Amino acid sequence: MLVMTKGDFEKGSTKYRIAQYADFLRTSGVNGINLDFVKRRDIDRSLIDRVRGYDTVFNQRCLIRTSLARKIIANSRRVIFDFDDAIYTRSGKPRSWLTSVRVRRRLHLWLRRANVVTTANDFLAEYGRRYSSDVVIIPMAIDLDTWRHRGPDRRDTFTIGWAGSPVNVRHIERLEPVLSEVLATYPFIRLAIFSGRKPQLSCPFEYYPFRPGEEPEFVRNLDIGLLPLSDEEYSMGKSPIKAIQYLACGVPVVGNVFGATAEILNDNNSICVSSKEDWICALATLIKNRELAESMGRAGREFVLKHHNAKLTAQRLLKIVSGDRDMAENGTNQIDG
Repeated sequence: MLVMTKGDFEKGSTKYRIAQYADFLRTSGVNGINLDFVKRRDIDRSLIDRVRGYDTVFNQRCLIRTSLARKIIANSRRVIFDFDDAIYTRSGKPRSWLTSVRVRRRLHLWLRRANVVTTANDFLAEYGRRYSSDVVIIPMAIDLDTWRHRGPDRRDTFTIGWAGSPVNVRHIERLEPVLSEVLATYPFIRLAIFSGRKPQLSCPFEYYPFRPGEEPEFVRNLDIGLLPLSDEEYSMGKSPIKAIQYLACGVPVVGNVFGATAEILNDNNSICVSSKEDWICALATLIKNRELAESMGRAGREFVLKHHNAKLTAQRLLKIVSGDRDMAENGTNQIDG
């Protein structure tokens, strides 16, 4: 299988949608499925002939120019298109009218021409169904041997924290008024940040620069995971991998819930907030009631075990990639967790 990816293997979307399954696919079935990766920046006309040598082309959200995409699709035996964000829009400043038209035209081409469309949640699946008769939901998932539950911990310290990519640092920065007030009210609280870029915050915090492989240990040492999101269409389509990682480690979440985030966060494993007052009240509730925080953490771990376990989704992905599955009568098939 030829896999077209937007970024490096450590990029969240590439890693959790396909790269983490490479070893499993290679050693599964009679002959296994070997993956050859090509990054978007390296996609050119040479791929038109190259795809003929593969059983399947798996496009992980690469929206290349339409003329090239048409030829790659036409020469491919079978095409799977995967998208895990609302890539028809973007976060923050909207695209220009012309760019927006171009992006949607490229996306809709892949949705219409792919043999199978895979996506991460109901919200995105509904969008995909407008253009494809074969949309399959494969949830975002993680390796639960790596993202382990810390378990009950009666430490003297209490840590609230955030882990995220540099592009999302702005979300934690806008929480500064909330964080400053909470830290002033509860002096024993630690604020910890794990990211490839240090946020600009006036309140005290501990900064942990991103290093591959160190994030699970960071998350396990949190008592509350922060999930600030912007109220916009792009966020509606997200299945935040950070929320799943927090819950997998038994860490309850306080955050914004928009769209597909509600498919992960619920009253048992998190506290949904919208205003500054909500944030402060939710954090105070869990700071004062460690038993509640631990209970939510356990519920979160159980939820991820059932719905976002990479060992389960690997089996489902194998069925899609190998074509070994029955389609629902309406052409849309959700593989339950």
